[in-house]
Amino acid sequence: MGAFLAVVLYPRNKWLFAFVLIGFAVLWLNRRFAKDPTPQALADQVENLLTGNYTGWDVDDFEMQSIRDSRLQDLHRRCMNVGPPEEWPKLNEEQKSQLREIIVELRVLGDARKQGQVVN
Repeated sequence: MGAFLAVVLYPRNKWLFAFVLIGFAVLWLNRRFAKDPTPQALADQVENLLTGNYTGWDVDDFEMQSIRDSRLQDLHRRCMNVGPPEEWPKLNEEQKSQLREIIVELRVLGDARKQGQVVN
C-alpha cells in the first residue's frame, strides 16, 4: 500500500514501486527455500501439543507450517483431522491414541531415514 501511495504522491520516483516487487520476491523465496521439519521434530511438536506442554505461538506454528514431503504432509494432515491442536489435551482416549500412533509412525520414519532406508 505504501508503494502505491508513493507512486501517486511522487510520480517522478516510480522506482519506489520496486519495493512491492522486492517484498513479494522475499516472501516467495522464503517459502521456496524453507526446510521441511524432520520426522523427529514433527513428532516432538505433536507430543508437546498432545500433553499440553506448549507456549506462545507453538499451536499456530504447527498448524501453519508448510511441508513439501508428501509422507510428512500426510501425517500432519492426519493429526489435524483428529481436531484442533489447542484441544488435543482435552481429547478422549481414543483420539489421543490416534495421535500417539502418528507419533510412533513419525519416529519410525525418522529412524528409518537416519539409517538411509526408503520408507513408503
